[in-house]
Amino acid sequence: MDLNLGGKVALVTGGCSGVGRAIACALLEAGCEVHIGDLDPNAGCDCPEFDNDNAQQLRLDVTDAGAVQDAVDAIVAQGGRLDILVNGAGILTTKPLLESSAAEWDAICRVNLSGVYYCSKAVLPAMVAQRHGKIINIASVMAATGGGPVGDVLYGATKAGVVALTRGFARELGPHGINVNAISPGFLEKATAVAQLPAAVRARIVEALPLQRLVASADIARTALFLASDLSSGITGQAIAVDGGFLVA
Repeated sequence: MDLNLGGKVALVTGGCSGVGRAIACALLEAGCEVHIGDLDPNAGCDCPEFDNDNAQQLRLDVTDAGAVQDAVDAIVAQGGRLDILVNGAGILTTKPLLESSAAEWDAICRVNLSGVYYCSKAVLPAMVAQRHGKIINIASVMAATGGGPVGDVLYGATKAGVVALTRGFARELGPHGINVNAISPGFLEKATAVAQLPAAVRARIVEALPLQRLVASADIARTALFLASDLSSGITGQAIAVDGGFLVA
């Protein structure tokens, strides 16, 4: 199916690894011009999909509001528009609450919450002027559970904040023709935290899922394509769980 994304301009943060990389690759395949922002843009050098005239990699620290605004201004100056923002940058802590530190809490809030705000705020002038835009935030099913079995309560709390930002942004930006939605991944098959679990624990997680499998990055990328396209023009303020049925198990 042609999603009519050819020629659209997108910015994907955290785009050189994991879910962000999968989404950037999917948008490139759909014909978008994709600006791939990451703290280490060289991390994507081994990705053959990035060897594409429509792919532009840039160093981007989402916790630096000024740097974010400069990057967005440069993208708009170059292409005259910015149609899609994917807030994919994020960090995860996996330790018990009693072992966590204030510094870790501050760091995860800066990336997972402030980064979403800074990037979304930066793209608004262009999207408001166009009367059209798609903002896609990467949340987590841990937003609904307050963390999970791997000691990620800090992560879950920030992702609950991402869902709240998604809903509030959608309410305020809808009149400007801007759709704001979130994707809440479940247990990702190649996620570091999942890979570090004992085999028996992984097996129990899979067995408990209605779909009997972990989620692939490609599952998230396909959902992002749908939300980036006009097929989802009537959807806003939603957190779509792509979790193999985790939340209903």
